[in-house]
Amino acid sequence: MINLSNSYRRYALTVDTINQYAARDPEQFVEKAEAAYRNDIRSIARSIIDSPERCKVIMLAGPSASGKTTTAIMLGEELEHLGCPAKIISMDNFYRGEANVPRTPEGKPNFECVEALNIPQIEECIEELLKKGECDIPVFNFAKSEPSGSFKHIDLKDDKIAIIEGIHALNPIFTNNPGVTSGIKKIYISVKQGIHKEGVKGYFVTACELRLMRRIVRDNKFRGASADHTIGMWDNVLMGEKQYIVPYKYSGDITINSIHIYEPCITAPAAINVLSQVTPSHEKYEYAQGLIKRCEQFVRIDEKYVPKNSLLREFIGKGKYKY
Repeated sequence: MINLSNSYRRYALTVDTINQYAARDPEQFVEKAEAAYRNDIRSIARSIIDSPERCKVIMLAGPSASGKTTTAIMLGEELEHLGCPAKIISMDNFYRGEANVPRTPEGKPNFECVEALNIPQIEECIEELLKKGECDIPVFNFAKSEPSGSFKHIDLKDDKIAIIEGIHALNPIFTNNPGVTSGIKKIYISVKQGIHKEGVKGYFVTACELRLMRRIVRDNKFRGASADHTIGMWDNVLMGEKQYIVPYKYSGDITINSIHIYEPCITAPAAINVLSQVTPSHEKYEYAQGLIKRCEQFVRIDEKYVPKNSLLREFIGKGKYKY
């Protein structure tokens, strides 16, 4: 899963096989998938610690609903276990605010573009972390959608590492400057595969749709977003990813496949409930109905089997981490 070949764990299970495991022993099925993911994160932490070059900053990027935040926390835990505590920095705190971000052709705030972030401020923080081992990061007021004006001090003394996570973390605009020469590891995370079904050409459920299912569940549960809203904006989200994230995904030193192969057995039932609310007049109604039919193909697994520290808890809730 690590480094030079930029390989990562891949699964070859079909819908039918997933359902067999889910029906036969759901608890063990979940446990094995969770252990595999945690082992991957542990191996990445070890590779960073063992690297000949001293790493001070980890840039962790990935598209929407890829599990960046939880994975950053997990990686921090594993690094601390190895004697190298980590400070996690969210690039969301560098947003310029709704009033100051670029606009879409429709006149709406474009939070997907890299220019929505305070680029010089991020560059300065990365340079200070590498040179001085400390910096002050802004605190964003999400309720008002504007910078709060306050700052949080980050200190990397005692061999700490900063993990900077965000959708644009691999954009070279932040690291291709004279003040940044070494000490950075780059990680790309996403759902890197879909799920096949015997007799069906191509993916039965694509990698993007697995992320969409995660986001539909999370946005409805924690942000009060309707399915009309989430599914309606998804094409724009994917367009933004294609323009601002995909071009840089191969620049990562490490790639993580964040799929939890049992996850549709968890997210599909909740996604069906939300997708059922998409109105017939909505332009994505037929697509929503098709996705519902495919979601219905998965055997349901009770959420009680999902560990509190699972990446999936970022989307279904009741986990141990705070976001």
